[in-house]
Amino acid sequence: MIPTAPLILMIDDQPEELRQLADLLRLDYRLTSADSGHGGLQRAQALQPALILLDLNLPDMDGLATCGLLKADPLTAQIPVIFLSADNSPERRVQGLTRGGVDYIGKPFLPDEVQARVRVHLHLHQRLSRAEQGQQTSSETPARNPDELLVQGAVQYIRDNLAHLPSVADVARKIGLSEKRLLALFREHLGLTVSGFISDERVRTGQRLLGDTAMSIHDIASTVGFQNAGNFATAFRERFGVTPLAYRQTARDAATPNL
Repeated sequence: MIPTAPLILMIDDQPEELRQLADLLRLDYRLTSADSGHGGLQRAQALQPALILLDLNLPDMDGLATCGLLKADPLTAQIPVIFLSADNSPERRVQGLTRGGVDYIGKPFLPDEVQARVRVHLHLHQRLSRAEQGQQTSSETPARNPDELLVQGAVQYIRDNLAHLPSVADVARKIGLSEKRLLALFREHLGLTVSGFISDERVRTGQRLLGDTAMSIHDIASTVGFQNAGNFATAFRERFGVTPLAYRQTARDAATPNL
C-alpha cells in the first residue's frame, strides 16, 4: 500500500468481517474502521474517506439510516457508499440504492467481487467529481449548527418520497417549518433552492439505479419522480452530458474485467 492510496472507511460491528475486509484491501488502500453508525459518521466527517463500505445491521442505527445521514451532510454527501449485507433480497438492495448507496454486495462476499466493485466505483466517482467541481465549494467547511438537523430531516423526507413528492410548502409542513424558513435553510446549508435540490436528487438517484440495477429506464424515471422516460433522459443528459443508455453502458463496461 502506498501513502497516497485512497482511504476506505469500513463500518461493521463484526470484528471477523472487518479483519477479512482489511486483509483483502490493505495492499492497495489505506483503511480505517468504525463499529457503529454514529462512529462511522464521525470518522467520515473527520477523515473524508474516498469510499465507505457499510454493513446494514449495526448496533445503534441501521446502515440505511447511516447512509441517509451521510448523504444529507454536505461534508460527506459525495463519498460513495457500498453496502455489504447478509440480507441480499431485491427489496433491501433497492432500498440501499435509493438511500444513496452506489452498490450492494451480499454476504458472504466474494473477495474478487469486492475488489472489482471498489475499484470501479472509485474510478467512476473520480470522473463524476471532475464533472461536478464547478458546482461545489468544498474548499470551505460548512458551518455546523442545530439547523442542520432540520435540513437533514427535509433531505431524508425528499429522498424517501421522490416518486410522489408533494409541493415544497407541504415538505416544509411535514418537518414543522414554514416554506420561507425551509427555503432559507437550504440556501444557507446546501447552496441550493429546495426545487433545485429535488431536481438534482432525482437525476443522481436515477444515475445510481442505472449503474447498479437492471431496472428499465422507464421504471427508473417513474421511481425518481419523472412523468416519463423522455423527461428523465433530457434532465440526465443536461446533468451528466450523456444519455441514460450511454451512462449505463459505460458503467457496465467499467465493471467488466479485462481478460
